[in-house]
Amino acid sequence: MANRLLHDDEEGKDVVSDVFTRLIQSDILPGEDKVERYLSASVRNRCLDMIAHQQIRQRVEKLIPIDNVDDLSETDEEKRYTELRRFVDTALSDQTRQVFLLRFDKRMKYQDIAAKLNISEKTVYKHLHQAITKLHEHFKDQEQ
Repeated sequence: MANRLLHDDEEGKDVVSDVFTRLIQSDILPGEDKVERYLSASVRNRCLDMIAHQQIRQRVEKLIPIDNVDDLSETDEEKRYTELRRFVDTALSDQTRQVFLLRFDKRMKYQDIAAKLNISEKTVYKHLHQAITKLHEHFKDQEQ
C-alpha cells in the first residue's frame, strides 16, 4: 500500500518501519482482531501525511526559488535570502518562525519538530501553512 501511494519503494519501506516503531513504542496496542486494520490505517495515514508534507515543500520551493534561479548573481541571491530571513524574523510569530526555521533550515521532520517544541504535528502543519501563506502574500507583490 505504501509503495502504491508514495510511488517510491524506499519511502514506502520507511513508512512501514515508522508505523511498526510507533506501535512497539506505544503503550496502547490494538486488539488481536484489529491489528490488520490498525496497521493498514496507520500506513495509509502516514503516507497521506508524507504526501501533504511533500506538497508543502514543493510550494515553498516554488515560492522561494533561490537555488533554481541561474540568472541571479550571487549578490542578488544573498539579497533575496537576506530579505527572506528579515521577513521571517519580523513578520512571523515566535513559534511560527521556530517551526519554519526548524523545517527549512534544519530540514527536520514534522514529528521531530513537534517533539522538540512539545506541540502536535497538526500544530506544526498549521504554523507552516501560516508561514507559507504570509511569505506568498509578501513576495507575490514583489514579483509583479
